[in-house]
Amino acid sequence: MKRIYYIFMLFPFLIACSNGEQEILGQGEGVLMISDLSRQQVAKATVKTRNTVDADLAVEILASDGNVYRGYEYSAGATLPDKFSLIPGNYTIHAYTENDTTWTTENDGRGSAVYEIRQDFNIQKDWVTYLDVKVPMTNYGVTYSVPKGFSNWFPTCEFSVSGDGRTCPLTSGQAAFFDPANTDGFRFTLHLVNKDGEVYNLEPQTYKNPKAGLIYNVTYTFASDDDPTKLKIGISYDDTYEEIVSEITLY
Repeated sequence: MKRIYYIFMLFPFLIACSNGEQEILGQGEGVLMISDLSRQQVAKATVKTRNTVDADLAVEILASDGNVYRGYEYSAGATLPDKFSLIPGNYTIHAYTENDTTWTTENDGRGSAVYEIRQDFNIQKDWVTYLDVKVPMTNYGVTYSVPKGFSNWFPTCEFSVSGDGRTCPLTSGQAAFFDPANTDGFRFTLHLVNKDGEVYNLEPQTYKNPKAGLIYNVTYTFASDDDPTKLKIGISYDDTYEEIVSEITLY
């Protein structure tokens, strides 16, 4: 699966001109316009309509000393002004989700995605500044998938994944999130019971050095379409597939 981003779009604002001279804005200040602030949940970026604001993204505009400038600080869901007036100088825009201390306990311990970026920009006198900022996911996620019709052969299928000190059981469609800074990889396994009641606990496998901003899908596939006794295990992410185990014989 491709990298997931929040999209923070700041579009240009045209400055009117008179007699070939640029019109002065305010008291010799510059202007920052925020036209779109949206969270991107799909593989490819999309641009939402003007003035849409993602309810899960908080925003701060910081002066060069690191402090919030003129109270330009907005919690997730707050209404942002149409424009920001700033004196000429260097600033930082800080966009983030407000779950940096709670994300590991959310969703019954499976965790949730965390997004954050700090990007510098400059304001010049009598000009409007616009930015295009992509806010990345700072942790990573893990999901799993099994072949179509898998439950016909194995009515019980239980997947679990471990990372940064947590173990998360997952059902189909769920994801667990981990911090790549707290571990050198994630470990996963599959517990199966076939239609005859026979139990199979697959040997745990480890994926090393996962990267932030990716969703890793552990894929289980039959070795052949007509042979449910053998499985292949791989990892898919960002249009990439890595084979972890070429073949496992179940029975």
